[in-house]
Amino acid sequence: MSTVTEQGSIEAKKSNVATIFERFWFIIPEYQRSYVWETDNINDLLDDLWYAFENKRDSEYFLGSLVLRDLNNTSYKEFEVLDGQQRLTTLFMLLSVIRDTSNNQDLLDTYSEMLFQKKNIFKGIPERVRILYKIRDSVEGFISESLLNNGCTKNNEFLRSKLNEENTSIKNMANAIITMRKFFDSKETEEVESFAQFLAMNVVFIYVYTNNREDAFRLFTILNNRGIPLTSADILKSINIGEIENDSQKHARVWEEIEGELGDDFDRFLSFVRTILVKEKARVNLLEEFEEKVYKKGLLSKGTETIRFINDYKSVYDNLILFKDNKLTNDFKNLITIMLIGLPSDDWIPSLMYYYKKFGRIDLTKFLKKLEYKFVADWILQFTSTQRIENMNKILKQIELSNSSNDLLQVEELFSVDKQALREVLDKNIYGRRFARYILLKYEYLESDNTVHLADYKTISVEHVLPQSPKENSTWVQDFNFEERLNWTHKLANLVLISKRKNSSLSNLDFGKKKQKYLQKRIDVFAGSKVFVLQVDKWTPEVLTSRQNKMLDLLIN
Repeated sequence: MSTVTEQGSIEAKKSNVATIFERFWFIIPEYQRSYVWETDNINDLLDDLWYAFENKRDSEYFLGSLVLRDLNNTSYKEFEVLDGQQRLTTLFMLLSVIRDTSNNQDLLDTYSEMLFQKKNIFKGIPERVRILYKIRDSVEGFISESLLNNGCTKNNEFLRSKLNEENTSIKNMANAIITMRKFFDSKETEEVESFAQFLAMNVVFIYVYTNNREDAFRLFTILNNRGIPLTSADILKSINIGEIENDSQKHARVWEEIEGELGDDFDRFLSFVRTILVKEKARVNLLEEFEEKVYKKGLLSKGTETIRFINDYKSVYDNLILFKDNKLTNDFKNLITIMLIGLPSDDWIPSLMYYYKKFGRIDLTKFLKKLEYKFVADWILQFTSTQRIENMNKILKQIELSNSSNDLLQVEELFSVDKQALREVLDKNIYGRRFARYILLKYEYLESDNTVHLADYKTISVEHVLPQSPKENSTWVQDFNFEERLNWTHKLANLVLISKRKNSSLSNLDFGKKKQKYLQKRIDVFAGSKVFVLQVDKWTPEVLTSRQNKMLDLLIN
């Protein structure tokens, strides 16, 4: 497909991974952000690809779109990547990892050629990597050492040494390779080789390109502002309204009111409804999920029944998440508030909605506490997002089977957590970990008497009491030797939450001055930490040891 503009033509084509990585050369321009995919992103992609491979091996798997600018290089089909570099970089690493899992020479040769062009002086062919990262010399070096040569991705010692790199791209790329290796190490070689064929031939991109820079950026802007005319939700609405013979306009208004109230969260809300019905992880887009998993399996009928079901759960959502049920306790509302602020995803919401729809307010807070504890523990203990979702789906299935809330809450294995492992993780350095802010919020919640409902915090910062870099003439250096500072600086006990942005000019003050000038004025929202800090006259290793144990006991038990 092509469109002609005043500047030139815009082409849209579909190609599989093999074609894209054999015929195209990509430039990641200097203005693009770093590689930012983390463990969950990688595991989600691998899980979805493997599911498609096992269940729809003969079908195409659509991996998304690329927005490219044709650089009109006469020697190479060379493109500047405007949108899609995270997926391209991930695939580049995935090809390397798969290459290193097999001794099949055809696989080795094919995948190697998709990654790297060897120099051949007799044919005038220069050495070249498939993806070039402009003005990222250290990234190029990392790629050369960790991806290009056979067996490179097996160098665990080298890769783990890069996990603490200051360079964001290198750190995340090293983690991605380790995550991929872990995934494929559990698979049989024959399986991986079959998967490699599926990946090369059946996984496809839609790529849109033009040779005009202005057109290319316009395309990028349109796609990133959701300028595509119809979403899955739009089509789902059309399908259901079209099934209604009488009062179709009335039902259309119901749908539009829900969509208007939820705004950008509407698609996410529909995914909650889908999860409540299907009780398994989504594998394809929302429209296909409803068609294949809901309608074809008879879980709902199209038309009036679907719209009523969605409207019923909108009321449930409003009552629980927007607190329109005025009989909810402050205990419940405060826990929901910190969960919405601090958790990495809202995959726990469908279980809560389904529970409320079936059992109402009976044992609701008790259920929420068990649900939160399980979800948070799975996250902190680094369960994959797929494992976390599966555990939430087990709860959904048990709600369906239970005749009462008591029957559900007595199924101990449903909410089981390795408390010792959880304590060990929380007893280590946690500053900088994704869960640090949430754990401090949870501590504040547990210390609160919940006599009032805490409002949504506009700003939350994690502050060190013992500074990260105390001055040599400070009391901090007198009270803590170097090893003690190394041990305690980033531990839970040394961290507090403040309700304003950190002020670096105050952070290195001695404890007495910090308590007087900083904490007393700025931490009043977070009463649990404030009470403890104001009760002590000195901040010492002994104080921190006591506080650490107290906090861990409260959080774990």
